[in-house]
Order: sequence, then structure tokens, then C-alpha cells
Amino acid sequence: MFARHAATAAKRAQLSHLRGFAKAHHPAAAITDAPAAPAATSAAWTNPDPGSEFAVTPETGFLPRRDPLPVLPSYFEKLDEILHEMPILKSDGTLGLLHTGRLGARIERELPMYDVEFVFDRRILAALYRDYSVLASAYLLEPCDIQFRLTRNYGLARRILPANIAVPLETIARRLAQKPFLEHSTFTFYNYRRKDQEQPVSLDNIEPIRRFSGCDKEHNFIVGHVAAARHTDAAVAASLGVLRSAQHNQRGEFNAALRQYADAMGRVNEILAQTLQGCGDYASFRTFLNGCRAQSMFNSGVLFEKLGNTAAHKYLGVAQSSSPIASLGTHLFQLSNLSPRGSLPCADGVDQLRAPNFRSFLGHVDSQARSLGVQSYALRCSESSAAYVLALSQVLAYRYRQWANLRDSVPVQSAKDNAAFHGYLDIQTSHVRDIAELISRTHANMDGESLAPALRTRAEAAVHHAEMVHRSLDRILNDAEPTPLPVSMIAY
Repeated sequence: MFARHAATAAKRAQLSHLRGFAKAHHPAAAITDAPAAPAATSAAWTNPDPGSEFAVTPETGFLPRRDPLPVLPSYFEKLDEILHEMPILKSDGTLGLLHTGRLGARIERELPMYDVEFVFDRRILAALYRDYSVLASAYLLEPCDIQFRLTRNYGLARRILPANIAVPLETIARRLAQKPFLEHSTFTFYNYRRKDQEQPVSLDNIEPIRRFSGCDKEHNFIVGHVAAARHTDAAVAASLGVLRSAQHNQRGEFNAALRQYADAMGRVNEILAQTLQGCGDYASFRTFLNGCRAQSMFNSGVLFEKLGNTAAHKYLGVAQSSSPIASLGTHLFQLSNLSPRGSLPCADGVDQLRAPNFRSFLGHVDSQARSLGVQSYALRCSESSAAYVLALSQVLAYRYRQWANLRDSVPVQSAKDNAAFHGYLDIQTSHVRDIAELISRTHANMDGESLAPALRTRAEAAVHHAEMVHRSLDRILNDAEPTPLPVSMIAY
């Protein structure tokens, strides 16, 4: 008994150092635990959990308030080691555990049952949530990846998540008020390290922390989303400005906020267009982004070993969700239900996967936009309508890229998956087309002659782009012999 108490005391002493580890590690990247004072544009909304690593502000946007923790404390050495050895192609050019399907056996044989009950530091918790959720997806979907590389068919995933992953992941997720499964922002926004801590986040100064395949496309997928999210600070500030000025009937400020949103999203789209060109070898890591809800490879979800609850866990994955950047435009401009055919409600479970502050912020924007009637307010004035068209044009560019990558994904041979995909693609197609039609209608109903020449020219260019998108969709939908269609995905 004395030995057991001594071991427990030793564990507590070791874990007591974890809180200081996050602040001491990479001090140049560390930021004070105290959240930054909110700017004037955030007066109508505050983070319900300001201590979270994801605290949405006009200063940080959707990026974490501190750089993600790239290396775990030494207590989790074996977890760190397995994750380092995991990718199909490791950073040193050698083949990793996933290449030959050795990850599952390595986890079952060597991964300790780590005690995370004593971990309270938010930065370490966020890093552990990232690492355990990445490892869980890799473990569960490893057989599907092997099967896909051999036959282009996913087959079946592992159905039971072992206790040495399930128990700590469930504990950490509960503490962070998130679902115990990999989601979009964790895999992208909390999965980068800066090469030079003195330089800002940019495409050439960041690299992924955790990877599945190690291929160039996976690298571009992660760093592209992170570099693009750097510009969401202006998009968040503009969104709050749109709501505030509509509430107080400040027409000039409202128009300026719409233009600010359009400019910010223009920078986001420019970076994503640069990094996410074509699908290429996305298949080498896409398998691991699938969720365990309504996916044929899981059938009835996933069982978490030794949690006492025998109910299967069913969650959307990165491949069935999207960036909060996409949800923000949908909520702010009331695009969830443009028409019955194009219904794209974000309340279908996607937003519920996000970090608590993300959920709260997007919910606030949605409820306020509906209450204030942002769309109708914009359409009452030609100058506001033109600014609204500019903002919608950037939402359209973002959604159209999602749609194009969705349609061009790697096909699978499961009739069930393809049937589900067709229905999902139809919704996405209708939504993109409805945004294009809304841009054209808005432009047709405004007095272009009353606009300043520069604004009129930009609005006309936006309408021209929308009409091109609409014609492109009509041509593809009328194609008598469509190309093979892939499993459902909206990760771009």
C-alpha cells in the first residue's frame, strides 16, 4: 500500500510540472494567460470561455490566441514518439507505421494508459486533444487506408477504440467541452508551428505538427488553412461591425464593414486558391478525415472501450464538416435557407463540433443577423446593395471552391457512399447556384448610376463572376455523362 501511495505521489509531483511546461516551452511564442482586451467592435459579444486557446477576437480571428504547443511534456513521451513515427511518409523521408499498417499493433502493445486527470493547463489540454483525436482517427481508419490503396474501396474501419486512447480522449474532450473526435479547426488551426518565432504566421513560415500521410497536399491543406485564417481577424471585426451598424442604423459604417469583410475574405480566398489547387494526392490522407457518423466504413459508429457507456459514438469528421470561416458568411448574410432546394443549415451538427467560443460566436452572429435582418437592411440602399454584392462574391468564391473540390474528389466503389454523396452534392450545388442568383438579383435591383465609379466597377465584376459560376454549374448539371462521383466531403 505504501508503494502504491508513493507512486501516486510521484505521479502527482511529475504532473504538477505540466502547468509550467506550456509557458516555458518556446517562450517567444507564448502569450500571457490573460485574454487581450476586446476591441470596440467586440462590445456586442464576448467569449464565454476567455481562457480557451480558441478565443475569437478581432485581433486573432479564428486562430488560437497562442501558438499551438508543438511538443508534449516528457510525461507523454511514448504518445509523442508514436505520433512522430505514424505518418505514411515521415519528415526524414522514411516510411512510417501507417505505410505498412503497423500503427494499430504498436498502439495496443506500447501506448500507456496515461492519467490526464491532473492536467489543467489549457494549452497542454488543447495539444493533447489534437494529438489523441489525430491518433484515434489514424487507429480507427488504418484498415480503410490500406484497403483504399489496394482497391480504391474503403472497406470497414476498426469499430472499437482501445481504452488507452478512448479514456484520456474522453476526459480531455469533456474538460474542453468538445466532442471526442477529430474536427476541422483542430486538424488545421491548432496544428502548426512557426519556423521563426519572430516572424508572423505565413505560408513560408509555418509547418504542420501532426500529419497522416506526410505528402505535399496534406502540408498545403494544413498550412493553407492556417495562413488564410490569419486574415479572419479583419473578417471577425467586419462581421461585428455589420451587426453593430445595422442595429444602430449607421448606414455609412454598415457599408464600410461590408467592404472590409469582402477585402478580408478576398485575402482568404487568394491564399486558399494558391495552396488548394486541384485534388492531386488528397486520397493519401483523406481517408483519415472521415467521421464515424453515417459512413459505410463504420456501420454503427464506434465503441469507446472501458467508458462504462456501451452506446456507439457517432460524429462528423473533418471530411464532413467545414472551416468556421464558411459558417461565418452563411450566418452573417442569412444564406442558410436561400430556397428549399438550397437549404444548407449550419445547425445540422457541423457547428456543434467546434470549440465552445466558436459555437457561441457563430450562434451570436446567426441570431443577431436574423433579428436585425442584415440582408433586407443591405437591400434598402444601392450603395449598401453594391457592398453586399462584393461580400457575397467572396462567399461565393469560397463555397464554389468547396464545391469543385468536393465533386473532383477520388471516387469510391461503394454504391451506398455514392448515393449519399449525390444527395449531398445536390444540396451543395443548389446552395452555390442560389448565392450566384442572389448576387445577380441584388445587382439588377439597385441603381448602378448612383454609385461611385470604382464601386460600380467592382460590383459589375462580381456579378460577371457570379454569372460565370451559374453557367458553369448549369453546364455540368446538364452533362449527360457525368464523371464518377466520390464520397461526401466539404473540407475546403
